[in-house]
Amino acid sequence: MNEHLLPMFKSAVYILEAFALLWLAKLAYTGLHRRVDLNTELFGRNNTALAVALAGYLLGVVFALGGALSGPSAGWQADLVGIALSGLKAIALMLVASFLCERALLPHFDNTKEIVQDQNLGAAFVEAGLHLANGLIILSILQGQGPWWSGLAFWVLAQGVLLLAGLLYEWITPHHVHRELERDNAAVGLAFGGGLVGMGNILSLAAGGDFVGWQESLTFFAEDALFGLVMLFLIKRLSDMVLASGVKLGAEQVEAAPNIGAGLLEAVGYVGGSMLIVWVF
Repeated sequence: MNEHLLPMFKSAVYILEAFALLWLAKLAYTGLHRRVDLNTELFGRNNTALAVALAGYLLGVVFALGGALSGPSAGWQADLVGIALSGLKAIALMLVASFLCERALLPHFDNTKEIVQDQNLGAAFVEAGLHLANGLIILSILQGQGPWWSGLAFWVLAQGVLLLAGLLYEWITPHHVHRELERDNAAVGLAFGGGLVGMGNILSLAAGGDFVGWQESLTFFAEDALFGLVMLFLIKRLSDMVLASGVKLGAEQVEAAPNIGAGLLEAVGYVGGSMLIVWVF
């Protein structure tokens, strides 16, 4: 085969393998996790909430697969096996994270009921944000060099910090986030989900990189995680000042008719601010 066509052929095979993993990820989400008939929900009931949650999950898996697809080649067969194993691990971690979301981040919620039965768009935005955050974290971990158990340990630590970030968000927000989500407030859910993505992006910097020993790696993680929590507070304040001068985005989100645009602006503040932080560091 032509030396220029061979790399293209191999790349096409890698992409097809990635799509096969995405298909497995969808089956795991709809068959094992949510246990729903996807076509009936999306095209029979027009369930936008499920579409948002599933889209966030699948895009998170795509981010995670980037860690397996990028980097130097270890050989044709080794690459195929490595992508498959990394993809399956990523899918498992994404599903575990979703379970943690229900039990820890949103302890008063039954996410399946809220998203599937009640079509709660606010809860769906939060779940999608958690999936995207985890996809970024897994991407960074897979791109680093080190034993698999060190990557798993830092993923677990990142989940703890994400939970802490969720508690901090509730504390610095003037309204009661859970109460607003219970009334299907999509604006509040969108802002909260954006905060999780922003925090996950910063944690990808903390959890990623090469493993150089427990003391140094844990110190680096702790410093970056603390920095991320502080920046979460600052970005929330700056979002009001820069993106909506003279307007309180939080107040706009909890009106009788919640302003989804205000939730989107706050979410963009978190995501954009986290991207700037990652690029600077």
